Amino acid sequence: MRKKILFLNPPLLSSQGLFNRPIRFPTFSYATYTIHPPLFLAYACSYLRSQGFSVDLIDAIAGGNSLKEVLEIAKNKGFESVVIETSTPSFYNDLEVAKRIKETGVKKIIFVGTHVSCLPEEALKYPWVDAVIRGEYEISLYEYLKTDNPDTKGIGLRTTEGKIKINPSRDAIEDLDILPYPARDLLRKYKYFDPILRNPFTFVLAGRGCPYRCIFCNWPQVLTGRKYRKRNPQKVGEELEYIKNNFYFKSILFNDDTLTVDRNNVYNICREIIKRNLKLNWACYARADFDDEDTLRLMRKAGCFLLKVGVESGDEEILKKAKKPYSLKKVKRTFSLMRSLGFHIHATFVFGLPGENQETIKKTIHLAKELKPSTVQFSMAIPYPGTEFFNFLKKNSFLHTENWQDYMPLRRIFDYPDLSSEDLRKAVKCAYQSYYFRPQLLCFALKRLICYPKDFVYNLKQFFKLLFTNNA
Repeated sequence: MRKKILFLNPPLLSSQGLFNRPIRFPTFSYATYTIHPPLFLAYACSYLRSQGFSVDLIDAIAGGNSLKEVLEIAKNKGFESVVIETSTPSFYNDLEVAKRIKETGVKKIIFVGTHVSCLPEEALKYPWVDAVIRGEYEISLYEYLKTDNPDTKGIGLRTTEGKIKINPSRDAIEDLDILPYPARDLLRKYKYFDPILRNPFTFVLAGRGCPYRCIFCNWPQVLTGRKYRKRNPQKVGEELEYIKNNFYFKSILFNDDTLTVDRNNVYNICREIIKRNLKLNWACYARADFDDEDTLRLMRKAGCFLLKVGVESGDEEILKKAKKPYSLKKVKRTFSLMRSLGFHIHATFVFGLPGENQETIKKTIHLAKELKPSTVQFSMAIPYPGTEFFNFLKKNSFLHTENWQDYMPLRRIFDYPDLSSEDLRKAVKCAYQSYYFRPQLLCFALKRLICYPKDFVYNLKQFFKLLFTNNA
């Protein structure tokens, strides 16, 4: 009999709203309605299925499944193991869900994700967590479930003597093309939503990992690594064609940390899209200093309509300390080029990186207005465990808490001697007010209201809640 494995994006036990785990900065949807597909779970699901396992996937967030429903499925369908994706701010919630599932008689509870990748011992202190898998988990998970070998690379577990055992790490997957397409048939296909994309949408990965050294970005430091490993562009084209022929998504987001890290790769992917005449609307993450006009023009021709660009700060010294040493002069030139080519530019800025003060906050808000992106995101820096930023704050005694459920935007996590979390929270609100309450953005708001009236009203309510209440 084939082993039956359940993959789970767990439900929430509170009523705080939607929670987005499968992103680099997991959080409740505190400003706008956003829900993303758990693509790494879907990859592991498809890989184990290709190796003969019987699998299912419950995305309780997108599906609105209650804990009661999840428990009934776990109990009645005879799953031997349940693989749970967790994150730093949802860790305690996910532990409680795991405990309740274990009580139904499931043999193994296995945690995966960024939080347990860097703190495996913490999860294994709880007796109902049988194993954790660090980093990319498809291969380690398969080998462990197939053989029950306690020496499987990449896993941590509790031995028969009750001791916690953390095995050596497994190297990241070099040939990503050995993995089947993620199991989109098991996801809640058309329930995923992003306010700046064309919905419904899905994720695609053209590669994993990121060679840049940003001190605060979570995935490259604890999950996917600092090396960018690329899929064959022809294989990417084949997957895009498969999606076009079998689903009804209105847009695709390449969820690579930075798709533009390799110009030749982007060029080849665009050529595949054009050659296949796919006529897809797609978006990606791009560097704020990516000013290669020929490549950007080809991306537009291939259907790229939106660029997510992490600018982060308007102060070059802060950028240097964050190991993101942009020339702001080049950033301004790049944004001007992107605007002239017709891209929707979604720019992100973060307050609270090392060196931040009231003057640098003002410089960042001023830069955001000067760059004129279509939409912006302002947030407080979150020091996820395992990142250089977390280590910096802890070393200098700036951390206020290691209560993981507080590791979300607008919460008090750290204070600098001359800049408090409350100062940063006020900066976020001030930045949003200063940027969006301007006459020149009225046309964009009206367009969103006409095209997406229900979503626009919801997002507007959340936006005013963010600005005019004291609760995050």
